[in-house]
Amino acid sequence: MTELGLERIRQHLGNIVGERNPFTRPEQLEKTAQYLSSQFEAMGLEVTQEMVEYEGTRSCNILGQTPGDPDANGLFVLAAHYDSVPGTPGADDNASAVTALLEIAHDLCQTPLLKPLVFCAFTLEEYGFIGAKHFIQHDPKRKNQISAMISLEMLGFTNTTPGSQSYPPYVDTSQYPDTGDFIAVVGNEPSADLVQALAEGMTGSVPTLKVETLVVPGQGENFTDVRLSDHSPFWDAGIPAAMVTDTAFFRNPNYHQPSDTLATLDLEFIRDNARAVAGFLKQFLNHH
Repeated sequence: MTELGLERIRQHLGNIVGERNPFTRPEQLEKTAQYLSSQFEAMGLEVTQEMVEYEGTRSCNILGQTPGDPDANGLFVLAAHYDSVPGTPGADDNASAVTALLEIAHDLCQTPLLKPLVFCAFTLEEYGFIGAKHFIQHDPKRKNQISAMISLEMLGFTNTTPGSQSYPPYVDTSQYPDTGDFIAVVGNEPSADLVQALAEGMTGSVPTLKVETLVVPGQGENFTDVRLSDHSPFWDAGIPAAMVTDTAFFRNPNYHQPSDTLATLDLEFIRDNARAVAGFLKQFLNHH
């Protein structure tokens, strides 16, 4: 089974990696959107393409929803952005997480869930979380249904060399590893319970995975470094949200560079992260 999962991951990455930008490579952004749509459809999810306009460009949030009644049970959001900045193939940022999103959907679409889940491939994260903001703001009814959110942000880069991991200045580094081979779960205070449950669920599902957590004070408004993904508009809307990340530029020297290529990724790490989050969701959406 393991090889099959890795083969699928390799295939998804092969289809997604490459500059995906509304200004420099709109055709590639669109092609990726259609790929994600067709993947979600093949899994039997209810697919919506949500048009987002920005500075003369048009691109889509691609949403795939599982069955269930969001009014009665709330709606859980699992998201990853699929756009990249100009000049980078965006392998870790964020093809790795979009691939994990597809892997998790593949795993969960075969499991009946008590609570509905929407898989979101957001556009325009790199321009200030435009797709995520649109998702929250454009449908007030849906906004009220959202119970919690997880943002998958860069899940593919590891480095086992001592000293390969750095941290923001406000983090007590004595509490954390100095090697970049763990996955981080980050939240603000209102999301602390979600962070804890997610980290425990991930470790329970994939015991070999090293999981570290960070909860920043208050709404997290003063902690710019941990706001750099699609969870932050959810924080601002008062919705519990956690980011799962390989810590981006605190570990990966290829961040936003032409060197962010497929060859730099750790495919087993992507697979383990996907399995871990899927394991958490199976448990959480059937028992909470």
